[in-house]
This record gives sequence, structure tokens and C-alpha cells, in this order.
Amino acid sequence: MRWNHVAACVTVFATMISPAAALRAAPSQAERSELRDTFLRRVDEYVHLHRHLERLLPPEVVTSDLDALFAPRIALGREMRKARARARQGDVFAPAVAVYFRVVIAETLWRERMTDLLAIIEEENTVHVAATVNGDYPAGRSIPPVPACLLATLPPLPPEVRYSFIGADLILWDMHAGLIVDFVPNAVPLFTGGAQLP
Repeated sequence: MRWNHVAACVTVFATMISPAAALRAAPSQAERSELRDTFLRRVDEYVHLHRHLERLLPPEVVTSDLDALFAPRIALGREMRKARARARQGDVFAPAVAVYFRVVIAETLWRERMTDLLAIIEEENTVHVAATVNGDYPAGRSIPPVPACLLATLPPLPPEVRYSFIGADLILWDMHAGLIVDFVPNAVPLFTGGAQLP
């Protein structure tokens, strides 16, 4: 793979001075396919660990006792954090993979003429906390829906994890364990802050 070409996209997308020019510098289809496969392999590795640890814990039970209801998820989160104590940003969204996601998101929003995604994400959120690997989804933040047009273009995920946003960051969120697996910083391009598309 021509990693120099892919790395060059990082600088372009870090500033998003010209979205049209940035999209023209996007990775080739062959590069996209390889990056997508790399991401999905890393997600599969994470989910394999998740399922292994989940099998070792007591199952969830239907009960009115909230402590008992959430105990299995709390335990799973604790065990996942212990198993991934050295996890860092970029373990799943490797730098070149993060570029691929920024490109796909920018292309989709540009094509759909969505200029207000950041506003939609932040519309009801007064809690502003940075995404952290192995961290909780920030308490008090609503969970913004990922637009259907965007979900259709992103790699499909197994049921244990989902995409979401914290500010402009795209996160991979383990719903069962209640933790952030990894995230792409500044995944939402600046032109969605309300600028008019030509």
C-alpha cells in the first residue's frame, strides 16, 4: 500500500480548508478495501475477547433490582478494562484507518449535502468531555444517532459494538461493557459546522 499517499491525507483532513480538494486526495479503492479489512480484523479481535470474557461471567437476569440488573455489565466492563489495560487510541482505528474513516465520512456528508451534523450531535448536550479509550460514555450526554446514510457507508459492526459521536470524534462503543473501545479524533469535518456547500 502507498502509505505515503495515505499519510498525506492526514494533513489535509486535519484542517479541512478545502473539502473538495481533500476529497480528491482520498485513498484509492484498493487502499480503502485494505484499510476497511484491517479495521474489521481488529474489531473481530476485540469482539472475540468480549465474548470470551462475557461467557465467564454470570448472565444478565430480568429483575427490578437495578444493582442486580446492571451487575453483569459492570463486571464485563471491569474485566474488559483489565484485559485491555494497555489499550491506546489507534489500536483499532490505526492512523491510516482513521484517515479512511475521515474520508468516508466527509465524502458521505458532502454527497448528502449535510452541513449541520456537528450541530445535531451537540444540540442537546451540555456535557463536554473528551473521548478516552476504555472510558465510559460521558454521563449526562445524550447518544446522538448516526445518520442512516452514514451507517450505510461505514463498515458493518457486530452487535456488541456500535458507532457514535462525542463532539467531532467518532467512537467505537461497546454497549454491553459500557466502554469506549477506540475513537477517531476530529472525524466530523469542519464544513459540517454550518458552512454552505457550493
